Amino acid sequence: MPISKKGLLLCLMILYPLLTAITEPEWLASRIYDEYVRQDRVPLPWTEVKARGRKIEVWGRVMEWKDNIFPDSIKSQGRELLAGPIRIVVEFSGRKWTIPLKVFRITKIRKSRVDIIAEGEVNGIKAYADMWVEFDGFLWVSLRMADREKERKVESLKVLVPLRKDIARLYQTFSRRLAGWISDKPIEFSWLANPNDTIVNFYHWFGDEEGGIGFTYTSLQYWAPKSENNFSTLVPGEDSHIYIINLIEKAVKLDGRIFKFGIQATPIKPLPPDYFAFKACTLFYDPWKALNRLNGDVDMSLLWPQPNGEAMVGLNNPYNVRRDIIEKARDYCHQRGIAFLGVAHCPQKISPIIGEEFIKYGEDWKALPESILEWEGVPHYQDCGRSYTLRKWLFYGWLVKNVKELGLDGIYCDGWMTGQMGCANFRHGCGWKDEEGKWHLTVPVLEGREFNKVVALFLEDNVRTPLPRTASKREGFPRYHFWIHSWEFVPSIMGFATEWLTGEFSGWPLEGPSMLTSEGTYGKCLGLGLFRARCLSTNWGVPNLFDPIMWENTENHPTDRQTLMAYAWFLPHGVPIGLLEYMNQNTVVKISNVLKKFGVRSSIFTPGWRKNPFWKIEEPVAKEVMLATWHKKDNEDVLAVVSNLFSDRTVSVKIRWLKGANVNIKNALSGEPVEIKENICTLKLEPESFIMLLAERRVEKNILK
Repeated sequence: MPISKKGLLLCLMILYPLLTAITEPEWLASRIYDEYVRQDRVPLPWTEVKARGRKIEVWGRVMEWKDNIFPDSIKSQGRELLAGPIRIVVEFSGRKWTIPLKVFRITKIRKSRVDIIAEGEVNGIKAYADMWVEFDGFLWVSLRMADREKERKVESLKVLVPLRKDIARLYQTFSRRLAGWISDKPIEFSWLANPNDTIVNFYHWFGDEEGGIGFTYTSLQYWAPKSENNFSTLVPGEDSHIYIINLIEKAVKLDGRIFKFGIQATPIKPLPPDYFAFKACTLFYDPWKALNRLNGDVDMSLLWPQPNGEAMVGLNNPYNVRRDIIEKARDYCHQRGIAFLGVAHCPQKISPIIGEEFIKYGEDWKALPESILEWEGVPHYQDCGRSYTLRKWLFYGWLVKNVKELGLDGIYCDGWMTGQMGCANFRHGCGWKDEEGKWHLTVPVLEGREFNKVVALFLEDNVRTPLPRTASKREGFPRYHFWIHSWEFVPSIMGFATEWLTGEFSGWPLEGPSMLTSEGTYGKCLGLGLFRARCLSTNWGVPNLFDPIMWENTENHPTDRQTLMAYAWFLPHGVPIGLLEYMNQNTVVKISNVLKKFGVRSSIFTPGWRKNPFWKIEEPVAKEVMLATWHKKDNEDVLAVVSNLFSDRTVSVKIRWLKGANVNIKNALSGEPVEIKENICTLKLEPESFIMLLAERRVEKNILK
């Protein structure tokens, strides 16, 4: 009896999932990634988005619309970041007009996101902004322009962002040379960080040690700047700075153009209470290593691909790790209260080592133009997270097969996937072609956000990492580690991580002698502006561990000059140490034990740029001379660090104790008393050095005769 069309269709519907499961690899057939993408959740430590009228609130920040299509006010931690409203200014017929807000409507509210429509019009030119704000404060804009006079050409279209000069003192971008103090000279931002390269300078941030505001871009399609070498500009002023987004600077038709970008105030989330004391390192079993001598004061550890018996071949091979080696390392760390993150991997690289997937999916996963790193004789290709199948392959491999099945406490990504490099691989939707047939690079910003957010949600559900015995409880904070290494930071994409790692660039500095020699110092190679723009935690809300490359790492190393120099920079800035194994191990243990004995993890930390309640620097008054303190609410003792960060001068520092004369001062490292006269201590500090002082209240004895 012949089967009917309806019966055949029913059979196919029943058999299709079975056939798909047979032909698709496990990681692609799995729907776990997609299930997490669809979830309306707010992970720790964020809070739900709130919308009232024209005001959107997320953790620590408020955006408010009044008369303009973009926010008139953006506040972070109660501080207004803008010197005036963000305006869209269009120029035609020799005149400039600000497009005013006519319609503002919230179209949807969820726990994790608010959708907004804002519209405006001037002289027949209309602007439609389709926007959304997520729980981390990221405002994504899709701005569509329309013109009643279809053939009319405008001379310019710009977004003007006035920034408070007293706050916008530092800047950092996705270009290693563009970071540091803001001077009185204009800064032009090029789409390509370097000519003939695939690194796109798609993130610009302006702020100070406490926070700021960043701008994220994904494509210059539909733009018409005079040059891609200046697609946005910072113009310093006497009273305020103006950040200008140069959408159009040529005579072109405006109708139908669409511009997309993101705005996000920082810090994006609260910091764990003991962020400044975090420590991380590579796992070594040698008993003389600081890792094994700090007795419960190390937060996390990891393995590199080929130490201790080749834990993994290649840089990104999640389905072929040495499970026995990883399980041994996991157990060793857990016995010591240390979180273990498995094998360090480079998720932005793929290679033939991974096997069949490279043959079948490699052309879709690659970033184009090709960028190849030869690693141990094997080519490793830059990949692109715009590819959906790549995201699923990475997620299932590292999160399911490693974190979940091996009982890890998180992951460490040496470099970050999705949104890192520009790409023009049309197979997965990247790039765009101009009228002359030339391909241009785009950046998968939204795909990067999605991937990293899903990683955080999965880790929150599947991991509860041990805490160091000395650590605070960290209530309300994630109990997993999602640690990303990067030389630049884009919180709109990688802010879902629990920790960042920077500092490797100090080994190959922008100027000055190499950190790999005894002559290299942070003052000579980096400078205070670059260090603060790149390396603080407070202006991001993410603990930013620094990788101190100085190679004083052998047993009983004869020198600790570089290690002490690093501490002079780290301690007053509250910068925690990542990969501490490079440092002099004996010195690390000595300083760490002083901090542990005082109990800094349960103390209140006042970094060196804030007004200190206990000490005041009388002279010299300079940014390079810093004083920071730790204190407890229930204890009057105060631990202080005083640093001289000048690279070329010894300074005599006078500091005043502000809490009365009934105090003893001693060198916290040596135990020797420090003289104090009329509440003044005078300290001589060599270039890039520090001293730690312990202030203890004197107890007057009442002796009865």
